[in-house]
Amino acid sequence: MFSLNKKTKGLIGIACIDNGVTLGQCSWSKGLYTHAKLHRLEQNPRELTSDDWRSAVHNAGLAGSDCVVTLPPSMIHHQVLRLPEMNDVEIKEAASWEMSERFGIDRNKLQSEALRIGSGGDVLALAIELDELECILEPIYAAGLRPTKVEAQCVSISRTFSMLHRRQSDQGKVRSIFNFGLHDSSFIILDGDSMVFYKQLQHKQSDLLTAIESHTGVSQTQAKSMIEDARFAGGEPTICKAVRDATRSIHEEITTDIMKCLRHYGVTNRGPLSSCIYITGKGGWNQFLGELLSTACNQEVFVDLEAPHISQLGFESLSISGWHAVFGASLAMLSGKPARRGEDIQSKEAA
Repeated sequence: MFSLNKKTKGLIGIACIDNGVTLGQCSWSKGLYTHAKLHRLEQNPRELTSDDWRSAVHNAGLAGSDCVVTLPPSMIHHQVLRLPEMNDVEIKEAASWEMSERFGIDRNKLQSEALRIGSGGDVLALAIELDELECILEPIYAAGLRPTKVEAQCVSISRTFSMLHRRQSDQGKVRSIFNFGLHDSSFIILDGDSMVFYKQLQHKQSDLLTAIESHTGVSQTQAKSMIEDARFAGGEPTICKAVRDATRSIHEEITTDIMKCLRHYGVTNRGPLSSCIYITGKGGWNQFLGELLSTACNQEVFVDLEAPHISQLGFESLSISGWHAVFGASLAMLSGKPARRGEDIQSKEAA
């Protein structure tokens, strides 16, 4: 296990997220992120050229050529499977066949991986079509970068929220993460530094914007401004009331789904239950969602910036879409116990 007192410079993290790409890099020193750099491209990652990648790395001031690429559920197929007790090699083989059958894709055209999650026999199976993977990676290679790993976004985000929980004394601390994105969301439970539950959800921030537009008759730009104004208590009362009324049904649906996830985890896992929930992602914190979750789940609910190792990053960094995936990817090589997470989805070797 690596030392939390060791200063380690991360690789370049690349996150394809929220209809764009975020690049970044950070160091980890004495339990804190340092020298954090982020750069956002509001472009479809499938359309980026090698020149685009070179310019982005230069503009962000990133160092080195080794990088870790993290991809969302829209690119990587996710499926939680219940498999019998097998060794890791057999689990990966079984998951590969299962994903091929479920999605109707020739197994030879898939790159797949399987991660054990929890103690109830669940396995998170991940698969990406090779054509999709090459479409993303080839311009990156051509730009002079060297991907050392390709992993699912949920793995990168889990790592970000596990940085303070890798010591043996912290292995029993269970937290939940609601990752609320622009076009997707997921619910993750972490026990120490291990992912023990994963569920992909259908909720997305764009639904909140649409609800506010419909309820108030404002433009999407104005709806975004209203959500921002209502994030925390103390916003303009009229705007906060309009946001709460427009989004109440969506927040109630989110709360119901998260309660179901917590119950499922409690039934299928023999470990300790979650003690708190962090909300992160583009959809991010909303005071009304926080209130509903806190009451319904009987847990403390926090915005991501309240995590001690995240708070010092500052609002400028935390306002950039995908920061949580990028910093998790950047520090992927710090994983001291790869066998507990699996090798994730490995990229092809550089030519």
